[in-house]
Amino acid sequence: MFMMIAVVLFLHFIFPNLISRISTAIASPFWSLETGIRSNYLETNSILENAIISNLNKENEELKNILGRKASSSPMILGGIIKKPPFTAYDVYIVDVGGSVVRVGNKVYVKGGVLVGEVVEVNGRYVKVKLYSSYGEKYDVLIGKSSIQATATGQGGGSFEVILPRESNVFINDEVLIPNLSPSVFGIVKSIDIESAGTFSVILFSQPINIYEQKWVQIDNLD
Repeated sequence: MFMMIAVVLFLHFIFPNLISRISTAIASPFWSLETGIRSNYLETNSILENAIISNLNKENEELKNILGRKASSSPMILGGIIKKPPFTAYDVYIVDVGGSVVRVGNKVYVKGGVLVGEVVEVNGRYVKVKLYSSYGEKYDVLIGKSSIQATATGQGGGSFEVILPRESNVFINDEVLIPNLSPSVFGIVKSIDIESAGTFSVILFSQPINIYEQKWVQIDNLD
């Protein structure tokens, strides 16, 4: 140990810059690593901040668009969807709206005017919304350019089935409306299947929105 110290001191006096160079050479990779880590951290942090700001701006713009439209002449209450398909049984939304401001039967819209369902249960700070596309549910609709009256049956996932006589003038991409309930299109015809007997046509239509992608609803609290 004594001999090692003596050698170091000897080298320091004979070659005063040698020790400094050796120390710098040893420490340099660690300084570079630390600088790289700090740089990567700052870059990652900046990317995350930009992503958060972008998402907030997008959400803010979406809310402005929703609130800028009116689904009906009655007051509308904005609610956030906290649970939705496929994480709910059947076609159901759980919405964070207090039970004191809405009632069972109130109509529910998305995208500022697309009617999707109605309130079926009020429970404290949350309400349960049953979507019209729930399997087996039946509703009167107007379909096609001639506004043919028909009964639509929910097939789940925002889809419906209508059975009409074969000669009905309904075509792919025709619009479907619900009488007196929504000024917006309720659905778009996606397929037409003529039964083998040739008497009826089975028409499938879907709503003009994706029920799985929605974040907000507007509830019509008209009594």
